[in-house]
Amino acid sequence: MGRVSRLSPIDIQHAEFPRRSLGYDRREVRAFLERLALEVEAALKDAQGLRRRLAEAEAEVERLRGAEADLQQVVLAAERIATDVRENAKREADLLLEEAERARRARLEGVESAAVGARAELERLTLQRRLFKEQFRGLLAAYAAALDADDALAPAAPRRAGAAEPDDSAAQGALLDDSAAP
Repeated sequence: MGRVSRLSPIDIQHAEFPRRSLGYDRREVRAFLERLALEVEAALKDAQGLRRRLAEAEAEVERLRGAEADLQQVVLAAERIATDVRENAKREADLLLEEAERARRARLEGVESAAVGARAELERLTLQRRLFKEQFRGLLAAYAAALDADDALAPAAPRRAGAAEPDDSAAQGALLDDSAAP
């Protein structure tokens, strides 16, 4: 069978039929064909409008697909940026921690060095104190010996009645006892 072409409203309006003796009423057929042509024309317009809307919808779908692809690229870029920001923040935090640890170690070394210096100074001062005490004891002993020698050479002075004689040995002992304390 050959392909039948589509009828248009104009084809329907201009359709001619052979006449027969007992045929249809020509006016009725013509009115029916006119009504049919109007309905086919309306259906064709509806179909054309639907095709146009379909084309617009397909164009909108393509536009939305393109926008979706763009949005996916933006999301991927945002994720990469967020990952980079996190990594950079972590690196900066690690660097800050390392710097803080170095500063802590440097301070600790400084404190330890100061403590060693303070201990050395304390030992030096303790030694000087001990030497000073020994020298002072020696000096006091020398003065005591000189006083004893002077007393031995000096004539005995008359004593007054009721006057107490100073006890040099007690004073020396107190000084020596005090100097023996650390």
